[in-house]
Amino acid sequence: MPLSSTMPSTSGRKRSASGAVAAVGLEPFQHRLKNSDKDVQATMNTLRTATMEILNLDVHSLSFEELYRMAYDLVLSKEGDRLFTMIDDCVTDHLCLHVASKIADIVGEVEFLMDFEARYQRHCQGVEMLTDVFAYLDRVHVERSKSHQHSIRQMAMERWLLCVVKNPRISRRLGKCLSDLVRREREKDVELSRDVLRKVSTMLFELQEDSAYVLEFESRLLDDTTSFYKAMAEKHIVSDDCPTYLKMVENQLEAEKKRCAAYMQERTHKALFNRARDELLTNVSDTLLLHNTASGFIEMLRSNQLEHLSRFYKLFLTIDGLAGMPDVFYNHLKETGKALVKNAENAWNPMKFVEDLFVFKEKYDIILSKAFDNNRLLESQCNQAYQLVANFNPRTAEFLSLYLDHVLRKPAKDATDDDLDVIFNKAMGIFRLFNEKDVFETYYRRHLSKRLLNKRSASDDSERAFVAKLRNDCGLTYTVKLEGMFNDMLNSVDLHEAFRASHPDLLDVNVTVLTTGSWPMKEQSKTIILPPACERVCYNFDKFYHALHSGRKLTWQTSMGTADIKATFPSGEYEITVSTLHMCVLMLFNTHDELTTDNIADMINVETEQLMLSLQALACVKGKNILTKYPTSKDVSMDDVFSVNSSFSSKSHKVKIASISQKRETDEETAATRHKISDDRKPQIEATIVRIMKSHKRLDHNSIVVEVNAELRNRFLPTPAEIKKHIENLIEREFIERDPNDRKMYVYLA
Repeated sequence: MPLSSTMPSTSGRKRSASGAVAAVGLEPFQHRLKNSDKDVQATMNTLRTATMEILNLDVHSLSFEELYRMAYDLVLSKEGDRLFTMIDDCVTDHLCLHVASKIADIVGEVEFLMDFEARYQRHCQGVEMLTDVFAYLDRVHVERSKSHQHSIRQMAMERWLLCVVKNPRISRRLGKCLSDLVRREREKDVELSRDVLRKVSTMLFELQEDSAYVLEFESRLLDDTTSFYKAMAEKHIVSDDCPTYLKMVENQLEAEKKRCAAYMQERTHKALFNRARDELLTNVSDTLLLHNTASGFIEMLRSNQLEHLSRFYKLFLTIDGLAGMPDVFYNHLKETGKALVKNAENAWNPMKFVEDLFVFKEKYDIILSKAFDNNRLLESQCNQAYQLVANFNPRTAEFLSLYLDHVLRKPAKDATDDDLDVIFNKAMGIFRLFNEKDVFETYYRRHLSKRLLNKRSASDDSERAFVAKLRNDCGLTYTVKLEGMFNDMLNSVDLHEAFRASHPDLLDVNVTVLTTGSWPMKEQSKTIILPPACERVCYNFDKFYHALHSGRKLTWQTSMGTADIKATFPSGEYEITVSTLHMCVLMLFNTHDELTTDNIADMINVETEQLMLSLQALACVKGKNILTKYPTSKDVSMDDVFSVNSSFSSKSHKVKIASISQKRETDEETAATRHKISDDRKPQIEATIVRIMKSHKRLDHNSIVVEVNAELRNRFLPTPAEIKKHIENLIEREFIERDPNDRKMYVYLA
């Protein structure tokens, strides 16, 4: 070799093309090439020849150790820049003259890509060997050089990018081949040349921090994806029904995911999926959600198509905000619920109304759970719609109480405790939606009192079970009156037994002592005059009770009682169950053959309206007309004449005469109930405000409103105007005052 060196000799083994150059242990020493340009040029020519052979992978005759020594000496001789330039020229010439032209001449898309990728792999092998041979140049010279800032590896890859990838003949064909292969796979739904696509995309991605990948593959692929799926959407949205279209979209998006995983870089996955999804879903979401009335989202909800709704949700879950799906869901629930509430048939049928509400809520709860995976956004919209529907009819609370009254009086014959628990849970689901839970409590107490006093409850355990559910939801203060009613019934049993033991000779009367605050009692403007036997019992019970509980006051609630009367008619003897008022009317006919309405009213001291309803029940109900009325009509007037119906007969020995009353309240009664509830709320709001101010001592207006609503939400939600009105009232009564320095602040007055 025309190279002199004082370097100690090492192994004389040659390396193969696939081998690695062993680290050469060079100790620091002083040696220089002969100071002749001729020698330097000769060495440079030798290294140029070797570089070309390495790039062609023709390395069988090369000694990599000798080549390393030559490069090492050139660097020490300050010829590093010249050496690097020589390597750059060799790589450029090799790629331009021997690689790019051959790749461009290949016929066939797959063959073109395979040759393109194979030559890239050969180029990488050659570059690896060049990096080994010129390792000292990389390690010492390049790091210090101002003219060469890249390593040999970086330089060689840049030359591949410039000379091969960006070669006009190759560049135009490369992007088209890649796109065409992907398009053909999409159209035929078969896997085509995925291995070569993966290798080429990986190669492009590795070049110059993915710029080649973006320019030659990704950007064109994304544009083609948009065009392809836009055309597909336009075709199928017209010809397919919504479920079929969604199934197609699901398959296409799943196929895109597989394609991405098979041969695209991770950075492309999301962008490409979004392009496909936008064209197939986002841009046609209004059509799928709103305009496709025959088979779209709303029709799926109506017909309860869980499988299709689940697919709809999973696809739209990939779009921000579910592409308006929550709003459409809310509006559908709202309109469907309002139609249910406004149904004229339901307005006078509380049982059907509540059962329809149960079915409505259960249907969409199942859809929310099974199809929508309890998505929080959809669940929030669903609950808002439920709440709107439940409070749309001001009588929903009354109807729910009537429904429970029916269930607790007469449960189905084969109903088990578990069946009742299911009904109770459904009722609680509606109850939780009420803004005014105290309205429900008012009606429920009213109906419960009738069941308890008339002994109409099918099961005491069932009664207590539902009250326990109310207590768990709203706290003890909500159910304290209801539980007080049960306690009164238990205490009255012991009291009755003690009274009967001490007065065995009196008429058998079962007296129930009710706590005034717990039971819903009507104010009695008149005290009914009872038969003498009943009056004696009342007098003696009064004395008996006050002997046990001095200081308490007893008020006889005759409107809440019942009586059993033994009556003898020509047809036989009957046991008749009637209200206390009915009993008072009937007992008059033991001593009178005929009486007018006006006579009866004077004799028992009863309000005219109540008496007329009682006389209607006794004389105008077919099959239970114990009395006869003259003149005959369904209405009762003050001049009508009544007498005992001597022709009365019944197949049953026991006859029950029900009072004439409506299951649901009249509008006037509802208004009166609402007024009473409003009056009951006033002290609750004021007490809550005082309690909050006593705790904080000083608080601003908005904070008071927030805390009052937080404390009262289990009963009702007062409006800000109501709270402000009560704050003003408390200021007048000197419980609180405004801060003189800040009118928005209130101060508690001890």
